[in-house]
Amino acid sequence: MLYSVLKFIMRIALRVFYKDFQVQNKERIPAKGPLLIVANHPNTFMDPTIIATTVRPKVYFLAMGSLFTSKLVRWFLKQLHMIPIQRKNDTNKIKVDNKDTFKKCYEFLGRQGCVLIFPEGVSIKARRLQPIKSGAARIALGAEAEHNFQLGLKILVIGLNYSRHESFQSDVLVNVGKVIEVKEFATKYAQDAEEAVQELTALIKQTLENETIITHTDEQDTLAKQIEMVYKPQLFADIPAESVREEEDFLISKAIVDAVQYFEETQPTRVQTFQPQINAYLRNLKRLNLNDEVFSKTKRDTNILSESIISALYFLLGFPIFLYGVLNNYVAYIIPSYIAARIVKWTDTDEYTAPVMMTSGVLTFGFFYTLQTWLCYYFIQNIYIALAYLLTLPMTGFFALAYADRRRNSRDRWRLLTLFYKRANVVAQVVSQRKELIKTLETAKQEYWAYLETLPKQ
Repeated sequence: MLYSVLKFIMRIALRVFYKDFQVQNKERIPAKGPLLIVANHPNTFMDPTIIATTVRPKVYFLAMGSLFTSKLVRWFLKQLHMIPIQRKNDTNKIKVDNKDTFKKCYEFLGRQGCVLIFPEGVSIKARRLQPIKSGAARIALGAEAEHNFQLGLKILVIGLNYSRHESFQSDVLVNVGKVIEVKEFATKYAQDAEEAVQELTALIKQTLENETIITHTDEQDTLAKQIEMVYKPQLFADIPAESVREEEDFLISKAIVDAVQYFEETQPTRVQTFQPQINAYLRNLKRLNLNDEVFSKTKRDTNILSESIISALYFLLGFPIFLYGVLNNYVAYIIPSYIAARIVKWTDTDEYTAPVMMTSGVLTFGFFYTLQTWLCYYFIQNIYIALAYLLTLPMTGFFALAYADRRRNSRDRWRLLTLFYKRANVVAQVVSQRKELIKTLETAKQEYWAYLETLPKQ
């Protein structure tokens, strides 16, 4: 019961927390078990929450055994369908024994259940996979072996891709990979069980890599993100605005990362020459207190006068709604941010920022919306007006966020216009630097496409 209630609440909370929440290839998700879900693990508690609210079956989670610290905690985690698993780095033991955990997984899967496991074993925020452990493959093959490979167990690989791991109103894309039929490994398992485990683990790793954006080093990740910031608008320019979705964003980011890896391997000197150029451009942007976005407007935004008039009308007419939204949502909005900031300071890590903000936000907004609606009814004594007031709270809250975001963008544009007069030489230098960067990236794109054309068609 608790699981079902929390799943319903978290499904709503996730759609509120993330600006764009998309599930790609959702039709691949089986309607029922037995099902073993494996996924990458970049965002601590957000990852299992997203997966549990995305799939239809009830999900049982493999969780760190160190979390099960007391009877009360064990009872609560059990209600959430969590199964403890021991890891070497959580204990002082050279070898850990997870026979009981595996046995429970076999039981759940044997009853047509659904189990989620993160085969990396740890949550790392960076855009890369940690070494894939063989536990998922052992559980899958062990469960099938207990049923003479007649269980019908499927492995569902899910890639989780966040635009900004810790940020409210960021984006997330859930990529559902192709289902792996475990029974296809029956012959190999009968011949050599260990080799079958390794082959299945390798297949899981390959499928995860297809559904996620992966960089190999921090330096590579930094360069790829810099190129994404500067060059993505150029790549999106020819795509109709209504067609730009998170899926296209993912594919472009993945292509940029792949291209960076290609040039690092084939032309490392060229990459080393390019890195200082883009760094110099970003330093000048920082000097001007500007974002690259003000230089990357597409042809749709060339009519500055009409856009300015529309923006002025929007800000003038929308200000009362913005003010209403701020006054009615500010306290409930700011408390989760404050709590998350304190947690980050206390733990010296920001990996829990997103789950803390979302969970505390559910509580604060639920509490304040209830209190405000009750106060409205208490003073007005009209239930219909009170309910109408309740409906305005989230609507005007989101409008206030959009209003503030548009105001920031407009402020940057006006700042750019004034800088043309005050620091024209620096602005001209930045514009020239950006043109050279785009020219270099366009040349690299054509070369990379030519290289892709030489590869065998899949």
